[in-house]
Amino acid sequence: MIKKDYSDQIKFFDPTTVGFPVHIIGAGGIGNMIILLLAKMGFREIEIWDDDYYEQHNGPTEVAYSDQFFGQPKIEVAKKTIDFLLGDSDIKVTPHPERVTADTNLEGYVICGVDSMASRSEIWQCIRACAINIPVYIDARSAGEQVQVFTVQPFDMEDVENYETWLFDDQEATPLGCGARNIGYMSTYIGSIIAKNLTAFIRGDKVPFMVQKDLSNSF
Repeated sequence: MIKKDYSDQIKFFDPTTVGFPVHIIGAGGIGNMIILLLAKMGFREIEIWDDDYYEQHNGPTEVAYSDQFFGQPKIEVAKKTIDFLLGDSDIKVTPHPERVTADTNLEGYVICGVDSMASRSEIWQCIRACAINIPVYIDARSAGEQVQVFTVQPFDMEDVENYETWLFDDQEATPLGCGARNIGYMSTYIGSIIAKNLTAFIRGDKVPFMVQKDLSNSF
């Protein structure tokens, strides 16, 4: 088994301080990069939830995956990607070929990267029901070049009340023009924000409730 040396990152994140598995809900445009980042950084238990397939139109935006896997379930593509890049490591990847519902039982850190508000609302019901076992919930959203990342402690009522004001119908979401749904660099950008917030939380640092960026105005 390969024993990796994490000394270059240890000032920012020590993998031995992780006390829970991390659940990543959605292995697509947002999830593909965060799965890879967390695996490379040393998270040893990663559970991936998705019932979708990796198709040709996903190729340009789900940048962590190889095009040779078109037509396969995204959870399996994610696992194969980690296995290939990390080799014989001690990281355990558990794929779940299903959606998270209000009745799903979760325990650990939870990251949400789904593409509809209806799914987010149902996932949030699950988070509330399992709150005692979920130290932190991170919900990442993107629309074109706009990003929102919410970092919520489900047992903190102020966080809960604040977050629930950001749950709304899909009809109220930011409208996008034809062909403007996503682009590859957004996956990398959002994944970096999520990884930073999660590792900061584990270190015990104060993490902002919301990070909001609009990359269309960044130049």
